[in-house]
Amino acid sequence: MRPDFLATKAKSTVELYLCEKPSQGRDIARILGAHQRQEGYLQGDKVIVSWCIGHLLEMIPPDAYDPKYKRWSLSDLPIVPTQWKMSPKKSTSKQLTVLKKLLKSSHSVVIATDADREGETIAREVLDYFNYKGSTRRLWLSALDTVSIQRALTTIRPSKDTEPLYHSGLARGRADWLIGMNLTRAFTLLANDRQVRSVGRVQTPTLALIVHRDREIAHFKPVAFYEVFAYFKTLTGELLETKWQFLEQTEGDEQKRCLDKRIAQAVIDRCQSQTGLVTTAITLRKKQPPPLLYNLSGLQQEASRRWGYGAQEVLNLAQALYETHKLTSYPRSDSEYLPLSQFNDVSTILQALCANDPSLCNLIAQANKKQRSRVWNDKKISAHHAIIPTQATVSISRLNSKELNIYNLIRRRYIAQFFPDFEYDQSTIIVTIDVDQFKASGRIARVRGWKQAIESEVRQSGEGAQELPAVKKGETLYCDHLSLLDKLTTPPKHYTEGTLIKAMETIGSQVTDKVMKKILRETAGLGTQATRANIIQTLFQRNFIYQEKKVLRASELGIHLIDAVPNAIKDPLLTAQWEQQLDDIAQHKGQDIDGFLQQQISLLETIVSQVKSPKKQPSIKKGYKAGDACPECQHTLEIRHAVRGKRVGQDYIGCSHFPDCRFYLWP
Repeated sequence: MRPDFLATKAKSTVELYLCEKPSQGRDIARILGAHQRQEGYLQGDKVIVSWCIGHLLEMIPPDAYDPKYKRWSLSDLPIVPTQWKMSPKKSTSKQLTVLKKLLKSSHSVVIATDADREGETIAREVLDYFNYKGSTRRLWLSALDTVSIQRALTTIRPSKDTEPLYHSGLARGRADWLIGMNLTRAFTLLANDRQVRSVGRVQTPTLALIVHRDREIAHFKPVAFYEVFAYFKTLTGELLETKWQFLEQTEGDEQKRCLDKRIAQAVIDRCQSQTGLVTTAITLRKKQPPPLLYNLSGLQQEASRRWGYGAQEVLNLAQALYETHKLTSYPRSDSEYLPLSQFNDVSTILQALCANDPSLCNLIAQANKKQRSRVWNDKKISAHHAIIPTQATVSISRLNSKELNIYNLIRRRYIAQFFPDFEYDQSTIIVTIDVDQFKASGRIARVRGWKQAIESEVRQSGEGAQELPAVKKGETLYCDHLSLLDKLTTPPKHYTEGTLIKAMETIGSQVTDKVMKKILRETAGLGTQATRANIIQTLFQRNFIYQEKKVLRASELGIHLIDAVPNAIKDPLLTAQWEQQLDDIAQHKGQDIDGFLQQQISLLETIVSQVKSPKKQPSIKKGYKAGDACPECQHTLEIRHAVRGKRVGQDYIGCSHFPDCRFYLWP
């Protein structure tokens, strides 16, 4: 380091606040009193506020490491940098030059980018690029209204607290580079039709979900099933509609549906004009607490369901509410809960909501501001809390119709927390004729509670259900008539952007494979709250999917790609495991960058080797094959897929009774 630089640093008393974008910088500068506008920054007394414009740096392409990579060739794969390098983005190089100058003259830096993995990476990659050696701290912002910024400025954190987020960001970026750069080249060269086959660590398994669903629907064969309804005459003359309960296991399916019409018809024949005994007649008062608050995925799913909004569109609208209007908190949150400390702001937030929209004042006047619902839970909070309204007082007339729709979802979910539980009576009646049981259920709303705040959810609650006729256990009812309904099973529905986001988010809870279930946490998903919308947009941009009447369909190009790539790249569960490992790096839970990247490199080497020398499925030594009995426990052997270790990506024979039996054989 140059002596003149050290001297400058030693004399400096200026602290640089490094933000993610200009608008964020202006908000923070206003509170810090940095009003003097300069080229690329704002200056105050011993403080400078400047900004990145998203990522100012990018990882260099393969040909920047070696010019020979300009020509795509299978023989050069896999390309694995020995030392990772970054280069300035041409479009924002001017701002990077501004930051270089400011870092030289600053005694310390406060990282003030978005409070997430991406924000941490955006700031720290600049500091690393210029080999910044001054002290650093971290400003952790959950909202950009005045009160939130002022509060955050009084609790600036040590930068070491959030450094693991940067390590996670580096690991993610490098893994994406390894998979994307190498396998895009490999499968484009294999296709040999001059059309680029883009492969991505997350985008390809997401595409596989859509392709698999399309094929499920295309190959679906409806199955006939039968339902019997019996109508009993009560003492008051009313008819009680009941449904026959199919209890046999031999002629039904997993949903306990009757698949044999003869069995259903026999019920009608033996029960017609018979009397039945009321064996169950109960009514229970049940309570339902207010729904949890919105995280980004929940917001995207609800907006997709109600208005058909795209995932990226919802993120943009939520970002505008946070960044432009200052009306809501940080949008890229994965939490549905709030810290206990946030309860102190309830009255102020509700007052602000009333000031912003007087039409809510009557509703807010009925709210119990002292009521603490289940959303206040410190144990459920990690980096961020749920998306909620802020204390900013801004007229909602500034919002366009779509912004208002999203804001309305967020604010009403918040208001609902201060209303009583929704209460309803759940009635169940069972009438028995010999061996046949007929059931009726009813649900009648008794206390609207929080549903006053969320009108749209009333329709989903079953409040409009008919109240069942009054009958008592032990009564005898005459079977007036029965009816037989012929029905067909229906295929699964095509994904919408909202249901795809849900599938990506909850992939860990859908695991049935015993090996993966042991490895994956229930919260494991594809991508993150911040990246899922962009992944879907990328699939659109690369013509792998298209939209048809609000549903997503895979294109021919997308289908061909999924058919070409190996399971290790398109398997959503394996990718979810990688995302889980990235989260462990971010949480400083033992996983490190080198170990994670070595898995990607091992996988690459295996796949590239297979691409270069395609071979038939190797036979398993000792003569065992899938379907044989396990020699140790006699359960069925099956082909399994290595999800970790040096042989990640390879197939092997393993016992289906894992983890109780651990017999396995490699090819």
